[in-house]
Amino acid sequence: MNDRIDPRAAHREHIQQRTEAVRGKRGPVSFVWGNHVEKAGQRVPGAPGLWSPLPSGEAGLLVEAKASEGIVIDGRTVDGSAKLMADPKHPASVAYFPNGAEGCIFTYDSKRYALQVWNPKSVWAQQFSHIEAYDWSADWIVKAHIEPVTNGKVVGVAHHRNPIPVDRPVIAKMTFNTADGEQTLLATRYQDKLNFHFTDGTSGHASYGSGRTVRIPADHKGEVTIDFNYATLLPCSFSRAWNCPIPPMENRLRVPIPAGERFAVDRDGVPML
Repeated sequence: MNDRIDPRAAHREHIQQRTEAVRGKRGPVSFVWGNHVEKAGQRVPGAPGLWSPLPSGEAGLLVEAKASEGIVIDGRTVDGSAKLMADPKHPASVAYFPNGAEGCIFTYDSKRYALQVWNPKSVWAQQFSHIEAYDWSADWIVKAHIEPVTNGKVVGVAHHRNPIPVDRPVIAKMTFNTADGEQTLLATRYQDKLNFHFTDGTSGHASYGSGRTVRIPADHKGEVTIDFNYATLLPCSFSRAWNCPIPPMENRLRVPIPAGERFAVDRDGVPML
């Protein structure tokens, strides 16, 4: 009896699981919009009511609405005003809207708060069919060297709707070899991971134009194995609601990396973006 797992089958199963996750309640195609709320009485696309910042020191947002607008927070229909809290463990951390959408709070710095609107029946969710990926290939499981970066180096990261780059700290450098010679990618931090966001020679025609990511645990250093078969698409490849980053100049490879996820595909078999 051969218990060896077929890597091609495992990869196909992974892509199917990723496709199902994308369709989920908080999957990329369910994201409708997100707006920072920085003034009183602000409207947010996709959400009823008027939204305002809370007083300094309180983490969340205030909503004002009539009962007829159908906003429910902590089991109560808002008729007047109510607080939506940023702490996801708080019973008042999700606002339910009458069209099936939900609102929750997002913050980068615990100073500015955004309302995010999610709906698994969004236009993007209705269009989405599956993730198209390259076939698994042993050629794209590569030996790499990870070197921590501690000298304060930063890279300029622009976003789709914010073209002015923002400096992000570099925490590691990866080098690896392809048939075209040595390649280098720089990592920023994403939660507890090293995040290598890159474009390559396939980007914009054979894979999504704004690139893909490879993420590995932040404590990895020295000689490691990188499996580009599991390179993933960014959320903005699934919906224009996302304001995703563009890879820094240092991570725009000229060589093709025909491995990993390629496109989000709609029900007509066409890349969504």
